[in-house]
Amino acid sequence: MVEFALILPVLMTLFYGVIEVSRYILIAQKVEKLAHSIADVTSQEQTASATVLNQALAATSDIMSPYTMTTNGTVFISPLYRAPNATDATVNWRYQGGGSLPATSLIGPLNSVPVVPGGFTFDERENVIVAEVFFRFSPLISSQFFGTTTIYRSAFYKPRLGALLTPPA
Repeated sequence: MVEFALILPVLMTLFYGVIEVSRYILIAQKVEKLAHSIADVTSQEQTASATVLNQALAATSDIMSPYTMTTNGTVFISPLYRAPNATDATVNWRYQGGGSLPATSLIGPLNSVPVVPGGFTFDERENVIVAEVFFRFSPLISSQFFGTTTIYRSAFYKPRLGALLTPPA
């Protein structure tokens, strides 16, 4: 009985760790899927309209279910475009929704040169849709040991039917 009392805290810590790591991996996968889904759906449109973007962002709760995006997450949609005779691409416009988590786009501010992954280059007249997803992960039992962290994922898709250069109206 004494041996069990000595090993119980170790077993409970191991059990808790397995649960939290599994939850983190599952949420990170859902955030990745959400980023790709939003970028894919947006890139299939001929024009960027607020109605279409709102419909895509409304799907965030379904993709992230059972985890809530309302206060724990947010999504940014930004087209990047390199104009003719320009040396770099710029961020044309930005649309945010899907949740109310305070976050700042890591791609960069509007009308600035975007921060893109290494080796990512733009040809003249090339356009790319970027979806960025932020989600605040909080441990189930206590954030005393692990703390709350923000999971970030982004996805880059080329528009298929239109350039999507004008801001949604």
